[in-house]
Amino acid sequence: MRSKLLTFFILIGSLVFLGAGCIQTSNTANGPMGVFKSIDKGETWATSMAYPTLGGVKSLTGVKVFRLYQDPTDPNAIYMATRGQGLFYSYDSGASWRTFSYFANKFIYGFAIDTKDKCKIYVSEGSHIYKTIDCGRTWDLKYTEERPSERLVSLAVDSGNSNIIYGASYGGDIMVSRDAGSSWSVVKRFNTVLSDMQADPNQSGRVYVASYRKGFFRSDDVGASWKNLSAGLYEYSNGLYFNRLIFNPAQKNSLFWVCKYGILRSNDLGETWSEMKLLTPPGSVSIFGFAINPDNQKEMYYTGTILGDQNKHVRSTFYKTNDGGVNWVTKKLPTNTIPVSVLLHKEREGLLFLGFMVLD
Repeated sequence: MRSKLLTFFILIGSLVFLGAGCIQTSNTANGPMGVFKSIDKGETWATSMAYPTLGGVKSLTGVKVFRLYQDPTDPNAIYMATRGQGLFYSYDSGASWRTFSYFANKFIYGFAIDTKDKCKIYVSEGSHIYKTIDCGRTWDLKYTEERPSERLVSLAVDSGNSNIIYGASYGGDIMVSRDAGSSWSVVKRFNTVLSDMQADPNQSGRVYVASYRKGFFRSDDVGASWKNLSAGLYEYSNGLYFNRLIFNPAQKNSLFWVCKYGILRSNDLGETWSEMKLLTPPGSVSIFGFAINPDNQKEMYYTGTILGDQNKHVRSTFYKTNDGGVNWVTKKLPTNTIPVSVLLHKEREGLLFLGFMVLD
């Protein structure tokens, strides 16, 4: 399927340079959204929003990005979860995009790829969990959430056993499937709002759960028991105000906790934390995007955003360091919308992706 799509993209690629229509799926008065990419580590940016259709090549400038994901086995495959506009994918490192029509106009809350089979994907649009085993040609319903006030906010596939699937609900329930999504059981009720859940890429059975403001937790036995990792976060003002959890791709047991205070680092599975020295003072900006180069641990990137009344965007800046945070360089962003996701290509030196959105 991917080879056929790539051939198609090459055939229509020339149309991009002849002009493209714009998919106006949201208010873009604040500037274009969607995805931008840089081939020189953030020095310059270009749009990554070509969307081939039967009517010609359009642009995804009106798409509000929720998260960007990279296939763990194919760094050229990127998925874009959106806020109410469906699920998009690129198999050519962002040169062009397609959409899974099955999720048209849906908010994509949860997304996970099987670490052993890139054609097995799990998706949640809030009320359901769907699975494909053929790279999105067909989708099967695997779970339905009946409670109207509840939604499934995160999905993860176990790194060592792809039959184990984790699901987290907004209201605090952690579910586990041991048969690749066919059946589910609740293993923990946290009774607080959950924001994210991620399976450890280096250890089977280990999963992390982050609440919005009430703590950070780890299970080492597929959710049977949990350890509260919040103690070390209390040392930092607003340290529990969670934004992102990032695994260090080159160092086992190393985590980055991105919060309202700033960016904290742990080298012992979240047991203890140390503060990363940023250019921005603690608590002065909202950080939604962060990435570290797996081949050079001193090379890091983050975005800082200032939000005004009612979370209206004021301005954002791109920051990068080549010496582990001793010195930072600031760069202007290509649009004045909110950067919410930074993705670093695992194999192509200098290639970065930024996803943008606005808050209505």
